[in-house]
Amino acid sequence: MIVLWGLLSGMAVVGGLIGLVAGIVGSAAPRRDPWWQRVLARRGPDETEDVRMRRRALSVAAAGVFAAVWLASGNFVAGVLLGAAVIGVPWLVTPGQIAAERIGQLEALSEWTGRLAGLLRLGMGLEQAMITSRQSAPDELAAQIVNLSDRLRLGWRPEDALRAFGDELGDVTGDKVVAALILSVNDRGPGLAQALEDLAGSVRDEVAKKRSIEADRAKPRTTVRWMTIITVGIVVAGFFVPSYTAPYSTLLGQLVLAFLTAGFVATLALMRQLGAFRRIPRFLVTDAASTVRLPAPAAASDVEREPEGATL
Repeated sequence: MIVLWGLLSGMAVVGGLIGLVAGIVGSAAPRRDPWWQRVLARRGPDETEDVRMRRRALSVAAAGVFAAVWLASGNFVAGVLLGAAVIGVPWLVTPGQIAAERIGQLEALSEWTGRLAGLLRLGMGLEQAMITSRQSAPDELAAQIVNLSDRLRLGWRPEDALRAFGDELGDVTGDKVVAALILSVNDRGPGLAQALEDLAGSVRDEVAKKRSIEADRAKPRTTVRWMTIITVGIVVAGFFVPSYTAPYSTLLGQLVLAFLTAGFVATLALMRQLGAFRRIPRFLVTDAASTVRLPAPAAASDVEREPEGATL
């Protein structure tokens, strides 16, 4: 016991000295925002009320499980472990759901691009085709396509409306389609329908590859999920056998359990990161370091113009 306390005290002293030197000398690394601001930034401003309510419900349930386990068994670390499992288990499933949603959006983008090419071949102008496409918009992109159509109907410049559409998609593949449309708006030459059909085909190929990759990633995710469920089940079953959990009620047992829990959570976090859906950085974004800026919005006299191909 004395050796353990000596080891912990030595680690605390060394960590304190390192922190003191870092605070005095400073660092050349860019200053990062506090961790709570980074967490809030990941949620995004367009987070739905259902997601917020679900997060609050999980937080309340985790707090309740932690308090119940701690009061019933007197084991603080076990309470933390089971309380964290209430939030952690759904968190482990999230990457697969995010990947499925993004692949569904890409598939819908391919479908919409193909329909847009068909409307162009019927003789419609590009702006009118984008407005008309809301009538048969895929469900996964219905909201974004309706917003694009409404912006064009309200008199937005086509380039501005398309850039806003790309921001809502938030994907590099969407940027490819948006870039082709922006170039065609500014340079109304022939061949746009064929170019959109080629883009739709390339997006379909990308969707097929992503589905194959996610099918391979699903196997280790399932293994991690079952490993977590079994571990949590063993911990819960241990409370029904006092002789099994008795060693963890002491101070040394709490420290050992905390160490094992930290290692287990770190392993799960690493495996989740390896199997997470990684987005390729977009290219239709404003670079903060660039001195070039987009042109000013159109004047009020330009806003009330009729979109190309609009019918009365």
